[in-house]
Amino acid sequence: MKKARLPILSLPIGKMCGRVTQFTVAQKFYHSLGLSSSPRQPRYNISPGTKLVCVRREQGELKAGELYWGFVPAWAQGSSTQDEHANARIETVSEKITFKDALKHHRCLIPVEGYYEWKTVGKLKVPYYFKRTDGEPLILAGLWSTQMRNDGETKKSLCLLTTKPNREAAQVHSRMPVIISYENQKSWLSDQPLSQSVLDLVSAMPEAGLLKMYRVSSEVNRVTTDKPELINPVIGQLDQPDFLGDLLGEI
Repeated sequence: MKKARLPILSLPIGKMCGRVTQFTVAQKFYHSLGLSSSPRQPRYNISPGTKLVCVRREQGELKAGELYWGFVPAWAQGSSTQDEHANARIETVSEKITFKDALKHHRCLIPVEGYYEWKTVGKLKVPYYFKRTDGEPLILAGLWSTQMRNDGETKKSLCLLTTKPNREAAQVHSRMPVIISYENQKSWLSDQPLSQSVLDLVSAMPEAGLLKMYRVSSEVNRVTTDKPELINPVIGQLDQPDFLGDLLGEI
């Protein structure tokens, strides 16, 4: 019997930034902003189609909570997953009707310990884990939206912004998430349009040396696998059994 495939949104291997970790970083980031939060289950393999912890400004007030990872613009009427966007390119986001209003007024920050990306090696998709070299959290740039659906339900969703890769990230993939520095976090969380100078700063490629990366187990390929061991380094040859599941058609 042929294996059933997961929906594309839940299988973002090679599709820009499609998996992140949030185990303790969210609470620490909340507290740094003076926000309170209830304890959350540590997550080691968060994928689009599930919820991500973020901080946003809504009606002038900073709010922290979980939003659905799969951005749908406020004006969209349908509820199809084909209308959802896990990522948006920072270089063109101001030109896209889907995102340009959110860029002006609905920006958010997503604190993560790290993110996964897949490197193409022949027919294999080999997973790597990225995190800061200094052990500090990565604060990623996102956009969020509130959609009023035809069925009367309200859906809050978000996407991550991506940019050109720095030296480390380019070894694995052609894109990387936009990382917001401490100096730009306040401006990014404002509900007012960004100045061009700030937008240029956050769009810039992160400096070399900011991140370190290492290979991890192909267990992370499956979105249903969520455990601390996923972020452990793996050492070995690509033809070892651990990597037999890396073939995209076999997942």
